[in-house]
Amino acid sequence: MREPLPHAAIGMVLGLLEHLKEAPHGREDLYKLGGPLGYELDDLLPVTSAAKLLGLVRIHSGDIELTEDGRAVAVAEEADRKLRLARAVGALPLVQTILVALRASPAGRVSRETFRDQLVDHFSPGEAERQLATALDWARYAELFDVDPDADEFLLPAAE
Repeated sequence: MREPLPHAAIGMVLGLLEHLKEAPHGREDLYKLGGPLGYELDDLLPVTSAAKLLGLVRIHSGDIELTEDGRAVAVAEEADRKLRLARAVGALPLVQTILVALRASPAGRVSRETFRDQLVDHFSPGEAERQLATALDWARYAELFDVDPDADEFLLPAAE
């Protein structure tokens, strides 16, 4: 069974990194984090889980701190930030699966339904769709792939 992606918008993950960048030693008490970010607990947990999954933070002894990669992303200019996140996001199994299929397709397009059907073996139909939406949000930011909503297809960026 696939490990589910935490449902956190990439913008919220980047907000967490920005906040930690300003914290002493890039570290803060995890339980005090919601206040300065304005996140409710229901929002904070997926954001911290997403940042951890992407290798941007580590959590130990009730503290959350930036990893070396997390600090690099936090201080990077936008283009470099996207490139760094592309490596982390592109290493996720669901994103890898989509990228392999897109690169193998002569048109650089693959139906979202293909991946929904695969995910329904592991998740409910609603959760399968949420997993795809999260993967798309992260991959779009990292400029790995996009979606054609009219055709309901994932597609490679025009540059590829």
